[in-house]
Amino acid sequence: MNENKGFTLIELSVVIFLLGLFLLVAVPRFKEITEINIKSASRRLSAVIRYLYSEAAFKKRVYRLTFDIDRNEYRVEVVEGNEFVVPKDPMLQKIWKLPKGVYFKDVITQRSLGKTLKGSDDFILFFPTGFVEPAVIHLETENGINYTIATKPYTGGTIVYDRYVEFGR
Repeated sequence: MNENKGFTLIELSVVIFLLGLFLLVAVPRFKEITEINIKSASRRLSAVIRYLYSEAAFKKRVYRLTFDIDRNEYRVEVVEGNEFVVPKDPMLQKIWKLPKGVYFKDVITQRSLGKTLKGSDDFILFFPTGFVEPAVIHLETENGINYTIATKPYTGGTIVYDRYVEFGR
């Protein structure tokens, strides 16, 4: 009976080689996942902006898209009487959270005197006249990938850039 209770150098080398091979394949995939997440987040946010533009014009109501930068969330509110409330439309009652690894870097709107980097006070207004306030939203991933979403005030569309873009005031 052999009483040796250990691994041979060859066995350890094979295990280290396999772990290295796994990491070689897995690390680039992780980067791809975060890039997919930021693309998805920018498409979703753009779709919400276009939808609110249409809803405001069609239903002749004032909507706002409110950002909670600290929680990486955004939600929709509508004017009822003299205040903003959660809409009755179930599709608009949702609070959207950015995917894992994606964050609001900053939000720039008409009322912000520069970049809003934290808090939940910034929002974009959508008017029944077919106008959305100009705004720029910057998203960032943990590993430094940036996307910029800019609203088009008279069409309700958005422009999405796959980098951080500064706009002049």
